[in-house]
Amino acid sequence: MTGILSNTIRLSLIGLLVGTLTACTEERTPTQSWQHSTNGSYAAAFSPDGRYVLVGDIDEPAKLWDIEKNELKYAWQNTEGDAGTTTDVAFSHDGKVAATVESNIIVLWNMENGKPMTRLTFPTTVKDIALSPRGEFLLMALQDRTAVYFDVIRNRVIQIFKHDGKAVGSDIDQLINTVTISPNGKYGLTGGDDHTARMWDLETGKQLRTWLHGNSVNLVTFSPSGASVVSSAGNDQTRIWDVRSGKQTAVLNTSDIDVDGIWGDFPVFKTTTTALAYSQKGKYLVTGHPNREMCVWRAKDGHAYGCWKIPRKAELKPGVVIEALGFSPDGRNIYSEAGNGLGQKWRFR
Repeated sequence: MTGILSNTIRLSLIGLLVGTLTACTEERTPTQSWQHSTNGSYAAAFSPDGRYVLVGDIDEPAKLWDIEKNELKYAWQNTEGDAGTTTDVAFSHDGKVAATVESNIIVLWNMENGKPMTRLTFPTTVKDIALSPRGEFLLMALQDRTAVYFDVIRNRVIQIFKHDGKAVGSDIDQLINTVTISPNGKYGLTGGDDHTARMWDLETGKQLRTWLHGNSVNLVTFSPSGASVVSSAGNDQTRIWDVRSGKQTAVLNTSDIDVDGIWGDFPVFKTTTTALAYSQKGKYLVTGHPNREMCVWRAKDGHAYGCWKIPRKAELKPGVVIEALGFSPDGRNIYSEAGNGLGQKWRFR
């Protein structure tokens, strides 16, 4: 009888906690919606100035859209007249260079005139790409379990980074899933299947920090100042770290429950973050999730301001993965780009 009672109390507590988590999630209507791709996309990115979004259409050229004008600025593909599927896209920090990836081929594009600047072919698939502040260097996560720091101008590899399997008890190097470069161009972040996010000195190749998660790390980014790092593991937690001390400063969690305590293993507290963006001054964070949810946070301590659901494109097509997020130039709105081809604008403040 005691065991049954304990289980009843336990289930009641879980139900209460689920209610706590979902209570702050609301249905919201976007102020504007745009159809940016017909077949959907595998990747999208907003320009640093918040004016453009680059969408990697499936079986069509990648498209650069002027968001507020809802105008197609450029259509880009690796081979003219033979559109492939763009698997990743990115911008340089100064917004002057864009990149498109089709499997193992990278093309860098001039944002001013839309013309290709260089075309690079690698011996293995490029999983993720980040550009240096002016676009003259690339950091790439490759399918061969390495991350490569590449000099575009000199056409040579500068550093090769690996994630050993010690953290997960493996003797082999683990896959690297995600990469980014700091705003000053000096440091790189990598996240891998070994459950770690790692920070590197891009010039020397020295590993500076390692942050452990409970699952494969699928997203890493620097704050606009470079003083903080956000890393997220699939079906786990999204965490903010102080670069100087290496210590955790926040966990992005919509409940007051300590997810690093005894409740942390419950599925209700775990989520996957697929997109993340800082406001221009770094005061706010917005995150996107595969359950079509968006949340806004205070960056310094992870305080949750609220979450809402983005609408489906069609009721019989429930899957909506948020691929990219950004703040409008005036900071008053948030833009989202989903894999179903819809770009949307949301009132922030």
